[in-house]
Order: sequence, then structure tokens, then C-alpha cells
Amino acid sequence: MTTTLIPVLAVSGSDSSGGAGMQADLKTMLANGVFGMSAITALTAQNTMGVTGVENVTPAMVAAQIDAVFTDIPPQAIKIGMVSSAELINAIADRLEAHQAKNIVLDPVMVATSGAKLIDDDAIAALTTRLFPLATVITPNIPETEVLLDLIAHDKATLETGKWSEHADANARIGDRAAMEDAARVIGEHYGCAVLVKGGHGVADANDLLFDHGTAVWIDGERVDNPNTHGTGCTLSSAIASNLAKGDTLENAIRHAKEYLTGALNAQLDLGHGSGPMDHAWRWR
Repeated sequence: MTTTLIPVLAVSGSDSSGGAGMQADLKTMLANGVFGMSAITALTAQNTMGVTGVENVTPAMVAAQIDAVFTDIPPQAIKIGMVSSAELINAIADRLEAHQAKNIVLDPVMVATSGAKLIDDDAIAALTTRLFPLATVITPNIPETEVLLDLIAHDKATLETGKWSEHADANARIGDRAAMEDAARVIGEHYGCAVLVKGGHGVADANDLLFDHGTAVWIDGERVDNPNTHGTGCTLSSAIASNLAKGDTLENAIRHAKEYLTGALNAQLDLGHGSGPMDHAWRWR
């Protein structure tokens, strides 16, 4: 008997503690019924308390990994996580364009929970000009959404004054549903891709706002009381990519991904001395 699984590619960094990055991507893909493959962009030494070392893979090696996957087992969806240099971003974009990649879910990891920028300005510029136009959907959290609004606000020729700042300004926290809606619309119209603004950094709920080429949809989520949230962004974006590969619409792919993430949080796994990982295999416990 022959078994076939739908292949999905993760392009992301390695997390030595297993809770985020490539390790979370592959666990999520397996749990969501697809065959996960990898193009590793960086090696990290990290645990639940922080990152102690990072070593980027060369752009040529990242390109070679992507080529090796596409020429043998072409993926039906791509998840892209944190990529820290413009050279790596350009290499990834070049290869995805060459292979006409589809169903690209981009988690634009730019800002730490503390508010500190994680990648430099050149990398952010490459991310927004090379990878955003290829993406089916980008999945910024609220701090990352604010960074994108700052970038757009500096381009006076393309930003209609006051459209989103009636609820917030580019230096203020996005604090309500109306501001999230306006922010998603501005970003989606500016970059030409669907945008999922994740509301998990809010205090009232865990509802997300999807703006998909003119249509805004709220996707409600349960706020889980769990201090162990390492890898939530990686997990959500990988689950979305998995569901797109299986044929879900974008909205349904997100809804199913949020259900999976909520289950992983509700499992209340407790490992490590800091913000620990989730239980990616919660459905089998």
C-alpha cells in the first residue's frame, strides 16, 4: 500500500530548545497531517530563558536547500520565519520566484516582545520589497504591525493621511479593534498581500483580524492562561501553511490553525525555567 502526504517547506532558523523556529515548524506540520521539509537559515543556541548564540547559514547554502527540495519534492506551501539579513532574504526570494512557489505564509519576525528590533533596516527593506509581494499572507503581531505602519507612514506619497491615525498613531500601541482593522487595511493595500494582524499581544482577547484584498474578517480566539508561549508565532504560521497545502481557503486555514494553537496552549506543557514551549502533539495525549 502506498501512502502520499502533501509536502510543505519551512524556511526558518533552528531552535536548539525545540520550542520555536524549525523544530516547531516541523512538529506543527506533522501534527497537521502534512510532510514537513526544511531550509535552515540560521543556527541558534537558545533555551526558554533566551538566545545565547546565532550563526547565519550562507545565502548560497539556503538557496541550495530550497533548490534541492523543489527539484525533487515540490512543496504545496511555504512557511517563512525569521530571516535576519538582506542577503539571505534576497536569496530566498530569488529561489522562490524561480520555482514559482505558491501558498507562501510569511511570519515577519522583526520585533521582540520587549519592543527591541531583531533585524536591521536593510533586512526589513528587503523583507518588505522582495518577500511581501510573494506572500499569500503575512502574519505580524501588534508590535510588528506598528513597525510596518511606521515604514508606510514615511512614504507620504502612498499613505492617505488620517486613515488609521484617527484611532492610533505610528508611535502608539494599537489598542482596539478599529485600530487593528485600519492598520491591516493600510498594510494590505500598501504591500498588496493579505494581512493577518495577530491580537495576542492585546489584553482583552486573542482575536485576529484578516484583511484579504479588500475584505476584513475577524477570527476569534480563546485567550489561554499559560505563561509558556515560546513558539506561538512559528506554530500558527506553520499550521496555516499546512492547511493551505491541504486545500483550505485562507480564512479556513487560519481558523483551523488557531484551533490547533489553542489546543497546544491548553495542554499546559511546562518545561524549562523561562517561557517554555507548547505541546505540539496535544491531540495524541
